[in-house]
Amino acid sequence: MRRRPDRDRAGAGVAQRVRIAWYRRQWSCAQVQGRPRLRAPAVLAGEGVIRFDGVVTLGWHLGPWFLAGYSYIEARGPRSRVVLGDGTHLNNGVCLVSDGPGITIGERCLFGPGVHVYDSDFHPLSAVARGSELARSGAVDIGDDVFVGTGAIILRGVTIGAGSVVGAGAVVVADVGPEKVVAGNPARTVGDSGSA
Repeated sequence: MRRRPDRDRAGAGVAQRVRIAWYRRQWSCAQVQGRPRLRAPAVLAGEGVIRFDGVVTLGWHLGPWFLAGYSYIEARGPRSRVVLGDGTHLNNGVCLVSDGPGITIGERCLFGPGVHVYDSDFHPLSAVARGSELARSGAVDIGDDVFVGTGAIILRGVTIGAGSVVGAGAVVVADVGPEKVVAGNPARTVGDSGSA
């Protein structure tokens, strides 16, 4: 017998609410400011500040990993900060980790599934230094109205200008000007977002 799509959606909705509640109990962040709108599971962790300004949505019911994964946001150290602006929407499986000076995401940004943003290298490159030296870090600042495609990675010290687009799978290691389109590994400018 064939199942009705509306019944399947209703069942997925119940299962997702249970998953969201279970993951919510795993939150260990010392200072969460504001409340995200949870459409899929998320874990908030760390000793620093995670701040949601206005309405920030985590998860999307029509995206990959809706019933399989979760988003992860961590402000690892006491001085670490992750700030998300009003109207920003992160799809499923996004990972934001601040172990340094912080990650700031502007208003009305859209992140595809599986995007990763880090403000630290976490470990020095030298094998000798890995156990004894601090890793390099740099604040990540993502402007308003930025669209980041599926699976993109944004690394320490990067500023992305307002209205820009980061292509799917791009690895961003250098600043991106306003209203630019970047793609590739390492990401490079391939156009203007006003003409895309």
